[in-house]
Order: sequence, then C-alpha cells, then structure tokens
Amino acid sequence: MSCTPVITPADCAPYAPTPVLSATPTPAETPELPVGPQMPPIGLDKDPLGWLPDFASWSLEGVADGALLLAACVVAILVMTVMILVPATALGWKPTRLRNWLIGSLIAMPGATALWAWDVLAPGTMATEASRQFMDGQYTAGLLGMAVVLVPMAWMTATIVHANRRVQLATVGLKSPARTERALWAQAQREQRAAARLSRRRLPFTSGWWSPQLVIGRLSTEADQAPPTSRFRMLFGRNETRLILPWINVAEHMTTVASSGSGKTTLMLRVLVSWFVTTWTRHRQWWRADRPGRPLVIIVDCNGGPESRKVAARMKTWFTALGVRPERFGRFPDDVSLAMWPKADFDTLDDEAQQAIVDDLRSILSAMVSGGSTPTTDTEKYFHEIRETLIHLIVDAPARVEPVGGIQTPIGHNPPRSWSEFLSRFDPATLAKLWGGDPDVRPWPGVMGIDKEISSTIDGKQPVLNSARAEFANLYRSLGSSFDGDKALTDFDVIYIVLEGVKTPDRARSQFGALGTMFEQLADKQHGRTSLMVVDEFSAVSDGKTRAVKWVERLRKAGIGSWWIAQSWQGLGHDDDNRTALVAAASGGSLLGRSTDPEVLSKIYGTRPKFELSRKLIGGNATGDEGNVQSSDQFLVPPNRLRAMQKGDVVQVAGGRARWGRVSPLDDAELKRIRPLPGIATFTALAEPEDADALAPVIDMSKRRGA
Repeated sequence: MSCTPVITPADCAPYAPTPVLSATPTPAETPELPVGPQMPPIGLDKDPLGWLPDFASWSLEGVADGALLLAACVVAILVMTVMILVPATALGWKPTRLRNWLIGSLIAMPGATALWAWDVLAPGTMATEASRQFMDGQYTAGLLGMAVVLVPMAWMTATIVHANRRVQLATVGLKSPARTERALWAQAQREQRAAARLSRRRLPFTSGWWSPQLVIGRLSTEADQAPPTSRFRMLFGRNETRLILPWINVAEHMTTVASSGSGKTTLMLRVLVSWFVTTWTRHRQWWRADRPGRPLVIIVDCNGGPESRKVAARMKTWFTALGVRPERFGRFPDDVSLAMWPKADFDTLDDEAQQAIVDDLRSILSAMVSGGSTPTTDTEKYFHEIRETLIHLIVDAPARVEPVGGIQTPIGHNPPRSWSEFLSRFDPATLAKLWGGDPDVRPWPGVMGIDKEISSTIDGKQPVLNSARAEFANLYRSLGSSFDGDKALTDFDVIYIVLEGVKTPDRARSQFGALGTMFEQLADKQHGRTSLMVVDEFSAVSDGKTRAVKWVERLRKAGIGSWWIAQSWQGLGHDDDNRTALVAAASGGSLLGRSTDPEVLSKIYGTRPKFELSRKLIGGNATGDEGNVQSSDQFLVPPNRLRAMQKGDVVQVAGGRARWGRVSPLDDAELKRIRPLPGIATFTALAEPEDADALAPVIDMSKRRGA
C-alpha cells in the first residue's frame, strides 16, 4: 500500500512516534508586509496637486528675482507699446496696419528663430535661457534675449489698445464730450495728412489685372451708413491705402462740385488717365463676358480761353505717353472739324442709311438753336413747332417728286450738303421747288400739304422763316468751319472740345447742344467703343435750359459714361429741379472737393449713425461720471468738413459710402516712368457685326470673343 503524507513528512514512517504536546506553542511564520514612506493608494493614480510648485523650496531671494524679472518684462512691454502708439497715432495709422506689423514681428522674430533652429519650441527655449541670464545679473543680455517674445507681445498690446480707442471714440466716447470731439477731429486731420504724404509716392493707375479698378489717389478714411465697426472687424479687415474708384461708377455717370483752386484739373487728369488704362486693360481681356470696347475720352471744356488750351496740351502729353497716336488725339475746333453734313458718298447709300443721316442732321440743327431745351410756355411751343417745321422742309427735301396713283409723292433724300446750301434754302420759292411745287401756281402742284407748311413759316407778325434764317446765319458766322469737316467722334481715342463759354456764351450753348445731340445719336449705332464724356465748367452753359438729364439717361445705353463738373451747386443747372435731377440720374455718385455751399449735396447723400454723448456737470464746470449715450444721425458727408478741405482733397461718395482721400498728382517723374499701353497703337476699322448685340473687334488679337 502506498502512503501519502498528510501533515508531516514522517506520517508514512514504519514506526511513527507518538506526538508529544508541549506547553510552549511553536511560533508560526507570518508574511511580511513592506511599508514605505509614501501615501498608500486610495483610488487615484497620481497627486492632483502635483502641478503646483514646491513652495517650501522657495527662498526670499528667488521670489525677489522672479518679481524683478516679471516687472522688467512688463515695463519693457509698456515702453515698447508707448513707442509704437505715439507714432501710430501721430501718423494716423489704422488698427489694421498695426495688425500687419504684429504679424510681421511674429514672422521676423519667433518665426525666424524657429525656422533657423528647425524647432517650434526654439523661441520659448531661447526666452527661458535669457530669463536665467537676467536673474543671474546679466540684465541687458537677458532682455535682448527675451525680445524674441517681448516685441510681438508689445505689438499685440498696441494693436488691441489702438483698436479699443478707435471703437470707444466711435461709440461711447471719452468721459468728456468735448475731449471726444477734439479726439475725433484730430484723428480725421492726421489721417488726411497721412494720405497727403502717401499721395506723393508712386501709385499705379489700376488696382490689378484680373478685375482692374481706377486708382486715383490715397485713402484717408471711410464712412458708410452701416453701424460702427466692431473690434473684430476693425482688426481683421483689409488695410487699404489706395483711393479706388469703381469702374462701373464711371459708366453710370458722376458729378463733381469743387470750388476754384481746389484741384479740379488735377483730379480730372488723374481720373481720365486711370479710366483709359483700366478700360484698355479690360478691353484686352478677350475672355470677359462683359468685355468693353476700345476706350474713347471726350472732354468738353465749356470755359474756353488760354487756360483751356494749356489743359488740352497737357492732356495730349499724357495720352501720347500712354501710346495714343497723335492723329488720334483731336482738339476741337482748333485742329479738328467734325462732320455734321452728309458726306460725298451719301447718294450711294441705301434708303435706310440715308434716312438715318437725315434724321441725325435734323436733330443736330434743332439742338443748335434750342440748346437742347424743351419749350415750357405756349408762346415758346408755338415758335418751336414752326421752327421744327421749317427745319423739316429744308432737311427732308426729296431727291425728286413723282406722281404715284395720281398723288405727288416725294422720292429719295436731298439734304443740304453745307452751311451755304442750308442757308440758301431759307426762301419760299426754293422750298416750293424742292417739294415739286410753285408758289405762283394754283392749285398747288407739289407734295400735298407742303404749301400750307411753307405758308405757316411766313405768316404772322413775326415770320419764323426770316428770324430762323438770321439765327442760323449768326450761328454759322460764330461756328465757322468747326462742323464742316469729315471726322466723326469715333475716329479718335481722345478728343478735347473747347467751347468759349465765357467770351461767347450763346455760341458755346449752341455748340454744346449740337455736340450733345451727336452723343445721343451714338446710342443708335454699333460703334464698338466704350466712352467717357467729361463736361468741365458746366456752369458756362447750364445757365440756359439744357437736356443734360436726358443725355445722361440715353448715353448710358450707348456705352457712354458722363462726368459733370461745376464749381458750385448752382453750376449744375439753371434751377434746383434740374440740379437735383442731374445728381439723382448720376447713379455713379460724386467726386466732391472744397465747396462753400455744400449743404444741398450733403442732404442728397443722406446720413449715417452717430452716438450723441452727454455728461452731468459737477459744480457747473467739471465733468461727472454719469450721462447718457443715444443714437442719432449725422450727414454722411459733413458740410463743414467739405468747407475745410485743402487743395487736392477729395471725397468719393456713392452707394451710401464716403471715401475721403487725396488725389495723386501726375508730375514729370511719373511721366518719365510711364510706358505705352500694349497694343494701343493698333487700330482696325470697325466691321459690321453679324449679331447686332456683338462687340465689333477693334484690335487684332489671336483670341477674342464678342461681349
């Protein structure tokens, strides 16, 4: 049998001894539990307060060194912040410009350090080592080493403080309302001076290439009808220093009111050159769905005199430098005679083309004597209708009269071909023969009804035929051969028209009426041009009745933008109704300069939100802490600010937004740097487009697409 020990190894011995019970118990072995000097686990893996420093190990000397380091950093940041804010305030910097400098400091110092060491944490390591140097007594070296962090912090502090100051001034203001107004006035003055300084630097004519806009100067400040800008928008907006004039605003017509000596000529030259460059850039972009035609600038100087000739010569210098061929720059009436009468090939044209030419001639002659005005009284209407009848008899004379169905019928067209032939037809007998009749034969053998029309021009106490002949004869003597040429407006790239509005106002108004009618007639033709008509010194011809408002409405359809310039509000028309209608029709807005009577203009362009401040006075002379802030409205273009503008200052107002700035002059240095526009010297004669809405090609390019 096998035996298995149960209690002791001797249980299976042959003679197991009998166990003897002892009075003294044998001690049993117990497991040892190790106890160390640490907290026993109670359910947490680590000490939640382990991130705190060991305050017990701190010494008074170490705390003092740390406080000195912190104080030095704070003082250094404050000193640099003040050094940044003082010139930024004095130079009229915007918060967005300080933000750009902040980004630049981050890139130049921490960014460059991290890139050089190829370690993102390198700036922090460098600042830590520099702080140890500072605490070891090397103060200068320590501060210089910590500059990699301190300088961006100073720029950030200055940016936030500057933005908060701007927002505070625009909303709740300072403790004293008087201080608030002084601060706002000083801010506007500093920004305007900053724009004046920047305007002397080189500036491009366009804002870019993909969607170019006109750049006419430097921007100082901007205001609109929206509520005041928040800190976030003020810090994350765009820092724009250019005064940009949208191209579409020029196409939708503009007005300008600026007193004498405020820089109108400089403004006009800058806008025209910028518009020409911008339009040509857009014209060469063959892929554009709204590609404009070849640019055409028409300047109508209504003042006249030697100064107008000087401006014309200056214009020619600049546009020739842009690459415009000299023969495509015209000066009317000195060097250019426009074609008003039918040309030699009139008889070879079809009936429809002849009728269009006759209609245009009749409209031009009517505008010459009426100035483009519409009669308002019964007497004016009577003479106007008789005069229109007389012009019809002269201009619409047929080539021959033949009986058709037993009725004398006019066939073809036989308009006058010159002033002499036109004036020779102011005779009843001549008119009767032109229409197939004879004044001495009864019954009337010519075209039915013409005898009555001829009689209406010679009946009454004041025969219209004799007075109209005298009026047209005087007009011919004053105009000379200015309308006897063979040139059309579209034969030029730039045409400068001088009207002697001061010396001979009646002649100027007649020329202006005829030219305006020519501009209107472009609306009915496929000319393939994008034009800008500038009427300078409009007051010289606006004292009489003009059709300026109607022209604005029609010229837009012809691809012609217009710009009406006057020295005062009164110069924009002969009464307030016409002035208001002209400004309202010019949806492109206004370019305003210094003016002595700007209240009406300010009223037209509306208001913007403003916060009015009030404070209680303590003792009658000290400002208290209590008061009210309430929203109100002020003019978008304050009249007093318009009065205080300096020469060259301008404000572009349109669409509820006003942009103040300074026009950049075009000087000799800029003239030397200018280069001809590519392709401007190449011109291809217009072809008849198959599609009436297609844009006729005017330059040779390998790729192009009709607009």
